[in-house]
Amino acid sequence: MQPQLFAQDPDLVKAYDDSLVSLVQQAKSDSIRISYLFNLSRFWSDIDTAMAFDYLRQAESYMGAAPSNYNLGLAAHHRANIIFAHDMENAKHYYRRADSYLSNYENPSAYNYRAKAWNNYGSLLQQQDSSSQFMDLLVEKSLPFARKSGDSTLVASYLLNIGLLLMNIQSHEMADGYYEQALNTISIQSTANDSKFEILINRAKNALYAKQFNLANTYLRDAELIQKNVTYPDLISSFYRVKGTYYRHIGMMAESIANLDNSLALAINFEDDYAVRDIYFEVYATYRDFKEFSKAKKYLDSAIELDSNPTTQNRLLYLKEMANILNALGKSEDAFKQMEAYALAKDTFHENNMALKILELEKKYKTVEKENQILRLEEVNTLNENRLLRNRWLIYLLFAGIVFVLATSYFIWKLSQKNLKLLSQQERLHQEEIKTLEQEQRLANYDAIMQGQEQERNRIARDLHDGLGGLLAGSKLKLSAILDNQQKEGRNEQKAIEDVVDQLDYSVDELRRISRNMMPESLLLMGLTPALADLCKYMSNESTEIKFQSFDISATYSRSILINCYRIVQELITNALKHSRASEIIVQCSQMEGMLFITVEDNGLGFRENISYNGIGIQNVKNRVALLRGTVEILSSKKEGATINLQIPISYA
Repeated sequence: MQPQLFAQDPDLVKAYDDSLVSLVQQAKSDSIRISYLFNLSRFWSDIDTAMAFDYLRQAESYMGAAPSNYNLGLAAHHRANIIFAHDMENAKHYYRRADSYLSNYENPSAYNYRAKAWNNYGSLLQQQDSSSQFMDLLVEKSLPFARKSGDSTLVASYLLNIGLLLMNIQSHEMADGYYEQALNTISIQSTANDSKFEILINRAKNALYAKQFNLANTYLRDAELIQKNVTYPDLISSFYRVKGTYYRHIGMMAESIANLDNSLALAINFEDDYAVRDIYFEVYATYRDFKEFSKAKKYLDSAIELDSNPTTQNRLLYLKEMANILNALGKSEDAFKQMEAYALAKDTFHENNMALKILELEKKYKTVEKENQILRLEEVNTLNENRLLRNRWLIYLLFAGIVFVLATSYFIWKLSQKNLKLLSQQERLHQEEIKTLEQEQRLANYDAIMQGQEQERNRIARDLHDGLGGLLAGSKLKLSAILDNQQKEGRNEQKAIEDVVDQLDYSVDELRRISRNMMPESLLLMGLTPALADLCKYMSNESTEIKFQSFDISATYSRSILINCYRIVQELITNALKHSRASEIIVQCSQMEGMLFITVEDNGLGFRENISYNGIGIQNVKNRVALLRGTVEILSSKKEGATINLQIPISYA
């Protein structure tokens, strides 16, 4: 790929073309001539496909009547490059063909082209919503071939691509690891400024996604040191775009817009609609974050207009953001329509994918069946002809041979099917192990966070109770003594001091309330039942009555179960009080056959009228239950309240 600015300057284009054409004419052999013509085809593939095809045909004309597989592989690769943006399926076909032709060659050039072919193939899959397949191809094909080719810049490029894919699925720590590997791969190369600049930009973007703003600023400053040596203006545009995002996150609107304007000017100049659309969306996000919703909607409209064929994820993003911005502008009805479309698209996306896969499988099955029918007919015809041409003994021998071949083929087929099944089972087990490990890691991280929170709450509660509580109580006693002395001496400041004593009483009560909420003493001293009963009594108010019912609850649960169950019920009651408008909440706890059952039921609005139940609160509940190896069941109907049932194994502790 050529620098975009270079491709936009007709004089530079003509000069480069003329120089390569001159080299073609001066070439002393057809192999050198073919190489220069391939370079011309690659150069023109981003500018003029007709010219690119013309140079490709010229290269093919010098290959002779029996071209080598190497030249055929390069020709297929360059043909795929030309049609990359216009005919994805054929482009993928030619990339596969290129790899097939080059597979018999073990030299750096062949490995280089095979690495590029699989990377481009995966890039096409990504554009068709198959990012996971792109990741597989990068790890299993492109990266190993790039390393065999000895091209460190190419290796860094594919490490960068892996980092980008991980960043897109919010695996920021792993993404940064690959960015660091990519940077280390080319760190000693003084001529790799473009690659280093691109890696630093994406590393800064990844840090912004991870809310590590100081780290993002460090990477941007490192990129700024080599900016003057960068030849690709699209990278400069990306730099200003990420810098604008950084300023948005730290609350500097003017600086954010200024950098985004610089980025937009460059993107418009080299006619990169994808970059322009991306910048429009970031400008929208900036105005949105600073509450300038009218300007924000203008840029969101522009971004949507430029995305003529959005991916499913982009379409969902546009619908959700448009719903939010319309709601902010007071257009509730339009916002509701957008959110309704978003929900419908999100619900049907998985169904459509499954339907498509089923149709593809059915089509493959029918094709195989037709091929089998043809093969069976051909076999019957062959046997009939043999019966007519050979005598009886030859027919017996032929039949025996056919039976033997069929039996052997059948056993070989059965063996291969068994092996395929075993491989498939091993792959599924491997994937399940990975998922289990990831889940256990997430739960371990969450457990550590929860334990840290509970320890900090316990410490603050002790400090409040033992430190500030003691001081307040002492102050009250001293004031009470002063009040008694004044009463004896007949002074008139009694009312003012009584007010101070009352205020101290209120402060002590409030301090006890805060301390008990952070770490209830009754939970650790008396057990789960008294603590939950006290919690329900305490959180009841004039508009909402909270009833607590307990059956066969043990007093000797582990500390983990005690704290997590208490916090779960506390979170569910808090959510119900905030959102359900219920007049009655019932909390039930019971123990049966090694399981602890907890139910929180309210007679409020239900979840459909209050989407906040899908927020952080209910997610915290699910995380705590998962940590205890339990299950959550949520039942809710519109205007008929909500019921949350929890089952927690007591043996977990």
